[in-house]
Amino acid sequence: MKEKFSKIISYFVRGLGIFLLIFVILAFAHSLGYITVANRFGILGFDEEWIPGSDSLQVVTSVSNEYSPARHGIVPGDTITRINNLKLKREDFDFNNYYGEPLLGKKAQVTILKNGIPKTFELEFVPAPFYDKFLEVLFRMIPAILMLSYVLVGFWGLIKSPYSRETILIALFCFCFGSFMYSSISFSVKVDTFVSKYLYFYNLFSIMAFVAIFASSFWLFLFVSFPKPFPFYQKNKLISYIFIFLLPIIVALSAIFNLSINPFVVVALIFINMTAGVLLLGYNTKQATTALEQRQIKLMSTGIRYGAIAIGMGWIIIFAVQFLMPGQLTLRYITFTIFLLGEIAGLIIPFTFLNSFFQNKLLETQTALKKRIRYIGGTMALLSLYLFLIFIVVQTWINIFNITDPTLIIIFVLLVSLTFTPLNKRLLRWLDEKFYPERTKYTESLKQFIHNISGYIESSDLLDDLALWIKKTTGIHPIIPVAFAANGNSPDIPFYRNEQNSVLQRIKDGDKFFWDEVTERSRLNVNEKEFEWARSNDISVTLPMISRGELIGVLNVGKKHNAEDYTAEDLDILTQASNQAAIALQNMNLQSEYIHKKRMDKELEMARKIQKQLMPQEIPHVKGLELVGECRPCNEIAGDYFDIINMDDGNTAIVVADVSGKGAGAAMIMANLQASIRLGIHLSDKLNDFVSRVNDLIYKNTSPYEFITFFMAIWVPAERMLYYVNAGHNPPVVVDKDNNVTQLHATGLILGVLPDQKYEWRTAKVEENDVLLIYTDGLEEALNNRNEFFGQERIIETVIHSKNRSSAEISSALIYEVLRFCNGTPIHDDVTMIVAKGVESSESS
Repeated sequence: MKEKFSKIISYFVRGLGIFLLIFVILAFAHSLGYITVANRFGILGFDEEWIPGSDSLQVVTSVSNEYSPARHGIVPGDTITRINNLKLKREDFDFNNYYGEPLLGKKAQVTILKNGIPKTFELEFVPAPFYDKFLEVLFRMIPAILMLSYVLVGFWGLIKSPYSRETILIALFCFCFGSFMYSSISFSVKVDTFVSKYLYFYNLFSIMAFVAIFASSFWLFLFVSFPKPFPFYQKNKLISYIFIFLLPIIVALSAIFNLSINPFVVVALIFINMTAGVLLLGYNTKQATTALEQRQIKLMSTGIRYGAIAIGMGWIIIFAVQFLMPGQLTLRYITFTIFLLGEIAGLIIPFTFLNSFFQNKLLETQTALKKRIRYIGGTMALLSLYLFLIFIVVQTWINIFNITDPTLIIIFVLLVSLTFTPLNKRLLRWLDEKFYPERTKYTESLKQFIHNISGYIESSDLLDDLALWIKKTTGIHPIIPVAFAANGNSPDIPFYRNEQNSVLQRIKDGDKFFWDEVTERSRLNVNEKEFEWARSNDISVTLPMISRGELIGVLNVGKKHNAEDYTAEDLDILTQASNQAAIALQNMNLQSEYIHKKRMDKELEMARKIQKQLMPQEIPHVKGLELVGECRPCNEIAGDYFDIINMDDGNTAIVVADVSGKGAGAAMIMANLQASIRLGIHLSDKLNDFVSRVNDLIYKNTSPYEFITFFMAIWVPAERMLYYVNAGHNPPVVVDKDNNVTQLHATGLILGVLPDQKYEWRTAKVEENDVLLIYTDGLEEALNNRNEFFGQERIIETVIHSKNRSSAEISSALIYEVLRFCNGTPIHDDVTMIVAKGVESSESS
């Protein structure tokens, strides 16, 4: 039932806001309609106002020199008694009563009392200057601008939280206060336009004016019920409602019974409501029990303080100009501009109210608000002083020294303006030192801490001393700084990088997270494990440690030892300390990575040298074959392997293998394979049985994801026969003298996948001038910039074209062609090959 009632109230308030938005649009159109009136009626060339205490006399306040009144000798201070021989009447004063249908070019008989003698002048209506019409329209729109601003703030609150009691009350206050702003500023000369005639503007104005009187009531109602109901209000709701809404009740009764209300009564009731609201806010400050409520009230108090100053200054300035200098039209425009800025600055009040209900960063918002106001206020005060001094100096030059050269004045202004920025910086620094002496103490302490940071080597030492320094400097305890591992998580705290409600998601952009604001009234969803950890460790705030846009760690801090809330200086010093620690931690990580990389580079270089030594340093003497071997790793260390081993019986073993993967791991397996072959080849009678034993050894000593493609052959020169086993390797090719191609296909499974494998051996004849090419897949699978493979066809074609050359030249031709094909694209796999060309048995490589 309560929820349903809240929805009904919310829809009603939204309807009221829509009505006021429509009225604002009409108000803008009504203000623009003044141009039509100004063009139709024109102006006489002077301003006037009623003489205090008189309902039938006006006094001339200003006269424009370019119009006829000045030529007739009319001056400020002259008294107007009649217009068109009709006596003036304040209660029904209207141009139409005196001029009939006043149009441009029409004449008006104006009777003026000069030195006690009445004189009648015939004046003509002339067009008003564009500048005057523009300013008149602009300042007739000021009330609509103010009203629109407050109405939009109210809608913002309803959109953010449409059914919350607090936001509904703030929206009502914004709607009513915006209406009060419009109805209380007197620019409302009636304009005969389509808007006023056919859209019932003045009828809607009456409704809007009635809404305006509720502003102070909803102001008081908000503080009676937030953050906790006022005790008297809880016990005596009827009496409280009568007191809160006394002004609207009086206005409603006066309208029903046609009674008049003394304006001072209205002003007094508004003042009483507003004052009572502020007093209740002070009372609520003492009654607040949680950090969230305390910061909400502090933020609201800050908004009221600065907003009231801005609004009050605007009203004081405009009243002073209206009463003390009524005839200064230009000055009036300037003061109206200041008034507009002041009243718009009053939006600080509802903005801070809404922020106090919506945001988790109440303390930061309050700090930023104070800092900006202090800086803007100091800058504006210095700017005003500069403008005043420039005005005094320029007037002195003109009036006393008769210096009117604009060049000198411009040079003087430019020279003076050059000193503004450095002086403004010193002023703002002085304001900080004067009003926030703790900041100076913190700054000196932070400088010393930053100086000591450079001496740390271990991150744990840095974090320990960071916690100790914060506790000593600020009195905060506990302090738990944590540096993240490479994956972004930490085993020390349950903070998770990829969870939506995780604190890391909230602080990754540099925001702070205030755990002590997460209460039953908070609208924030938090990770339960993280919240439980923060509560059990008495953590109040978590700050990010960010360096170069990367979240390096977090700084978790508790409460101050004196139970006071954090100040702006506390947050500032904690933020700077966490940022400096993040930079130091990241530098440590980079230095550690650099040292690790140098060590790895050194180890890889050593491994590369060892691996190079494992390859044949010189191709041995082989009867009947001219042999050459080539290995080009794509990384520092290759996973490919080739070997040529002369045996005791005059035969020669030829081996080419490709270990899965690349780099150090593949090289270690390759070294193991090389040692196994070198030790076991002389002890084996049958090639296929030897390969089976090698397979079993590789299977036992490697993981299931590591394997070897393997080709091994025994060259028997007496028979010119090649006995071979191909364990899943790329088929080697034999090209004979007639360009016939024979491929030596696989005779068994790759090594290391399954144990107890059987392998077949086969034979291939290599006659004189035949070419045997054994290679790894790095050659065949080399890619160009169009993602095309070099392929077996190009390999065979290159061998055929160069088979009349030596083995070394054939190898060079293959390397040249594959590099030309890749055209600058890096080769992504190791390239290894053995080229054997048949020669006479008396010849060999």
